[in-house]
Amino acid sequence: MVKDFLSSNKKIYDAVHGFIPIDEFEKELIDSLPFQRLHYIHQLGIAYLVYPGATHTRFEHSLGVMYLATLMFDKICESVRPDVFHFVPRKGSTEYLYWRRVLRMAALCHDLGHLPFSHVAEKDLLGSCGHEEWTLKIIGSSHLEPVWEKLKDIPSCLEELTERNLVEDIKKVAIGESKWQGLTGKSFTPWERVVSELITGDFFGADRIDYLLRDARSTGVVYGLFDYHQLIETLRILPSADQGVNELQLGIDENGLESCEALLLARHFMHRRIYQYSSVKAYNFHLRRYMKANFKKKSLESVDDFLSVSDIDLIAELTKAAKNPDMPGYRDARCIIFREHRFRALTLPQSMTEKEIKEFQKREKISDAEIGWEFYPRDPPPDRLSFPVSRRHIVIQKARECSDLLLKVPSKRSNWIYISPERDLSLIHFLESWEA
Repeated sequence: MVKDFLSSNKKIYDAVHGFIPIDEFEKELIDSLPFQRLHYIHQLGIAYLVYPGATHTRFEHSLGVMYLATLMFDKICESVRPDVFHFVPRKGSTEYLYWRRVLRMAALCHDLGHLPFSHVAEKDLLGSCGHEEWTLKIIGSSHLEPVWEKLKDIPSCLEELTERNLVEDIKKVAIGESKWQGLTGKSFTPWERVVSELITGDFFGADRIDYLLRDARSTGVVYGLFDYHQLIETLRILPSADQGVNELQLGIDENGLESCEALLLARHFMHRRIYQYSSVKAYNFHLRRYMKANFKKKSLESVDDFLSVSDIDLIAELTKAAKNPDMPGYRDARCIIFREHRFRALTLPQSMTEKEIKEFQKREKISDAEIGWEFYPRDPPPDRLSFPVSRRHIVIQKARECSDLLLKVPSKRSNWIYISPERDLSLIHFLESWEA
C-alpha cells in the first residue's frame, strides 16, 4: 500500500519546472471543477494588457507550488539537526507519507478561492478574510468530497494516525496559520506551522517562489529569476533564534544566504517593474472599480455560484458594458476593452494623508468619477528577516544579523492616486508643490 501511496504514473509538462509527476488521486483533484476553473483565472490579473506574455493562470501556478513544496518537504525531512530530530517524521514512515500527501493536496488547493482576475478586487469584495475563506469552503464542498473519501481508503494514509482529520489538515496547510486562526480561532502545532510555511511562508513559501519565477518567465522581466535550487538545498527546520526548540521555524544553512538575498531582491524588483508598475496599477484600478459596481452578490452566496464565475465571464460582461452607455461601469469597461481615456496612476509621498487628497479634490472641484486613491495601512510590515540561520551547524542567528544586504532592501509599499487625463496636470502640480 505504501508503494501505491507514493506512485506517480502520470506527468504534466510545465514551462518552469519541466515534468511534474502526479498520481491518480492528484489527477482526480486536478480534473475536478474547482481546479479546472483555475485555467480561467489569470495569475497576474489584467497585467497582460501591459505585459503581453502575462497570460499564465492559477492552474499551472498551483502545479508549480505542489512541485516546489514537495522538494522542500523532502529536503527538510532528510537534513535534520539533532535538537529538532524528535519533531520531524522519519522519511518513509507512515507519518511522513501522510504529511507529504497533505502538503501536495494543500498546494493544489491553496488558490481555489480566488475571484476572477485574482487579487484585483478581492480586498473590496471579500474583505479581510480574502480568498482563503472561499478556499476552505471549496475544499469542504461536495465537489471535492469524492477525492477525500478515496484518500481515506488508503491504509498507508491514515494507518496509525486515526486522530488526524485529513480534510482539516489539508485546509490548515493550504491557508496558513494566520488565516486559520482568524477564521476558526484555532492555532497550529509547531510541526503544522512548519509544513504550512512550506506553501504560505512569507519568505520561503513555495507560493512566493513559484510566482516570482513564473511571472518573470512569462513577462520577460528577468529580475524575478534567482537560484531557487540552492535555496531549497540549504533549507532546514531550525529552533527559533529567540525561543529555541520550543518553537520551530523554517530557516537556512549559512551557505544559502546569497540565494535568500537574491530572492528578496527579485521580489523587490518584480514589485517595482510589474506588480506596482504604474500602467498595471491604472488598469487594475479601472477593473476594480468596474467589479465593485457590477460583481453579482449572487456569486458569493454558494460554492456553486462562486465556481460558475471566471475571467471569461467577466471579460464578456466588460465587452458588453463597453458598448452600452447605460450600463454601470461603462467608462471603466471602455478603458479596459478599447484602451481609451485611461486614468493616470501616480505614487503619493509617504507623508501625504487621505485628508490632504480630499482637500485637493474639493479645491479643484474634481468629481468622485474623476479620481481615486489607494492607501495601505501604516502598521509596520511583518519582520521577514527574523528567520533563523544555522552558522557552522551550531549557532542560530536571525537572518538580519547575518546579511547587511537583506537589511538594505526596501520593504515599504507605495500609496497610489488615480486621476482622469483631463485632471492630471493639476495633480502633478499639487504633488510637486508638496515635495518642494
